Amino acid sequence: MLLAVVSLLLAQKKKVRFDESFDPATLKEPEIKLPVILKPDEPLPPQFSPVETDTVVEGYRVQVISTQDLKEANLLVMELSSLYGNEVYVIFDSPNYKVRVGNFRSRGNAEKARQRIVALGHRAAWIIRTKVRKNQPPSRQ
Repeated sequence: MLLAVVSLLLAQKKKVRFDESFDPATLKEPEIKLPVILKPDEPLPPQFSPVETDTVVEGYRVQVISTQDLKEANLLVMELSSLYGNEVYVIFDSPNYKVRVGNFRSRGNAEKARQRIVALGHRAAWIIRTKVRKNQPPSRQ
């Protein structure tokens, strides 16, 4: 008991110092971003409207190959990029890499591209219906 009283007295002798340099008036709070709640009949605010360059629509692409070999897919991309620029895509759909070409809005334009690709020696090329980028520059024909 005596030991407990002595330890309490000794603990009381130490002075606790508080850092009083903090000034709450200078505290910069982060901006709180609350979710936007819309009623069903309200139009979308401008910040949520789709950007034209991001718009996708139903369209067509020519699938040239489906392979499990990434090197083969990349070689084909390099070959086709000289003709179709940035409209050559590699889509990974496990376990296959699919090389697709174009952003065609009409099946007729996709068919012309398919015939051109078949003439290059890729006889298994076929047309698929998929989402395409709306505002891509037109394919070089």
